[in-house]
Amino acid sequence: MRIAICDDEKELREEIKSMSVQFMNNANIACGIDAFEDFRSFYIKNHDYDLVFLDYSIPGDDDGIEFAKKLRQENKDIFIIFLTSFPEHVFESFSLNTFRYLVKPIGETVLTEALDSFVTIYQTDRKMVVSFGDQNYCLDIDEVLYIEAQKKYTEITTTSGKLRSNKGISAYETEINNPRFFRTHRSFIVNLKYVSNFNRKDITLTNGDWVPISPKRYDAFEQSYFSYLKYKV
Repeated sequence: MRIAICDDEKELREEIKSMSVQFMNNANIACGIDAFEDFRSFYIKNHDYDLVFLDYSIPGDDDGIEFAKKLRQENKDIFIIFLTSFPEHVFESFSLNTFRYLVKPIGETVLTEALDSFVTIYQTDRKMVVSFGDQNYCLDIDEVLYIEAQKKYTEITTTSGKLRSNKGISAYETEINNPRFFRTHRSFIVNLKYVSNFNRKDITLTNGDWVPISPKRYDAFEQSYFSYLKYKV
């Protein structure tokens, strides 16, 4: 996940970055965060981000609304959170399908709520491609209960059945990169959403299947599962 913060106030940039890093660490989400003091430096650097905190108006720079339009044209899926000292401008941002509009100064509670909502949507609305032979299937990752490494292929158990894949389990672990999925064993990745009950030896899923859990991974699994229950990501 990649986040950008674009605001001319250095103190605000640092505060948002610090609070965002803390939130993502608590939620066990891998995230890169970059900060920029103006639109130009942001645009020149890179604009392929998942979420951007965008100042509504930077003196001597482009208008925030116009800049947001450029971002939206090149990345229709980007989440935009406007930052402003003037709440009366909020209606101008509606046409851009703005995710949030935060009024300065930004409190931790308000920012945490915005990040929590963003992560919930971002992590749920994601796809993965499962390829086997010359067949390719596009799945919502939310449909996946667990992934199991077999000798010659990987088997993916979904809410509607099972699929085989040529891709290795480690490749799926890297591709999904979602705190809702945990590798319980060298041969298994589990979607925490479908955990029914567990002990130190195995995990039972809501469909009745069970998967083993490595003793050395149990403590990390327990921590990740309770974090999932807390943040529901």
